[in-house]
Amino acid sequence: MMKRHDLTGVLDVGSGLKPRGDTNIDLYIESIHRRGGKGPLIDVANTPNFIEADATNMHMFKDRQFPVVKCFHLMEHIPPPPASPNCWDLLRELWRVTGEHLIVEVPSRYWLKFGTLKRSPVHVSNFDHATFEKHVPQVLGTRNFEAVTKYRGIFHKMLPFPYWPHLVRLDVWRD
Repeated sequence: MMKRHDLTGVLDVGSGLKPRGDTNIDLYIESIHRRGGKGPLIDVANTPNFIEADATNMHMFKDRQFPVVKCFHLMEHIPPPPASPNCWDLLRELWRVTGEHLIVEVPSRYWLKFGTLKRSPVHVSNFDHATFEKHVPQVLGTRNFEAVTKYRGIFHKMLPFPYWPHLVRLDVWRD
């Protein structure tokens, strides 16, 4: 069963335009990497404790500094190995600063199976439940996690069934 947390001590990594934490980190304030370069700037003045930094190297934070770390829709933008840094380096760094609970959400690789859906050119890594099941024990050295596929309804006359894997959520807890 997943615990609910208030926002005290929450780090939001890759916060973008909708920060969800007490401390928020993002690499880009400008919109060049958001919405095809046409999106708004991050409102730094009204974003709590905003830090412009690389999420794969959060040297400004101590180990296990934040009780809860959230990272929504960032990991798919970080290349897979052998690139350096890669998506698993990001996961290791997220875990390093996590005190109790790490929450990661990414698009499901199966979402792209529909012929009418186009892959975003900025999504360079793909994930599914099995990917996390295989790699999390190796990368983080723990089996104290849960990977869940979230489904989304799509209703179209050309689709044989209405629900499709949409997101994968990874929750990792410290012992």
